[in-house]
Amino acid sequence: MAAACAPGIGSSTAMGELLGLPVKNYLTEKGPDGRERVLPREKFYIPGSLLKTTIDNTNPLAYGMPEQVDVFFDNSPVFRMEPNAELKKTSAVAWFSGTAPLDSGWAWGQQYLDGGTAVAEATVGEGKVFLLGPEVAFRSQPHATYKLLFNGLYFGSAKEMSLK
Repeated sequence: MAAACAPGIGSSTAMGELLGLPVKNYLTEKGPDGRERVLPREKFYIPGSLLKTTIDNTNPLAYGMPEQVDVFFDNSPVFRMEPNAELKKTSAVAWFSGTAPLDSGWAWGQQYLDGGTAVAEATVGEGKVFLLGPEVAFRSQPHATYKLLFNGLYFGSAKEMSLK
């Protein structure tokens, strides 16, 4: 049986929770009742802007990419890696660094992104799951981010082998 890959882009990354991946919504705050809730639009709203992300280009999913790249962000999912993520074979591939990642467009509350994961990859069984929060295949923007999608198609079904 061949290994499978499952790339999720934008809102389809919600499948990560269904698969039990150690990721949660990063864009939350504690409410008056002490419970975690999604940031309200009065605090965070980014409807279609280019944001700068840091890329782990040593990860096969980001092969051939520079250390920083702009992503198209349209109220996209952002992930918080749980402390046991590494043990569950889940890692961040792209994340937001700093309180002002906006490169083009406008952003309300962009400081909340600092430290959040934009792209994550996980091993599930013999396959891979890729959570691509930003719209990496949106219109003309893929020139910068298409490699995340196409590398995922190759990487997801790749088998580890030894060169002798």
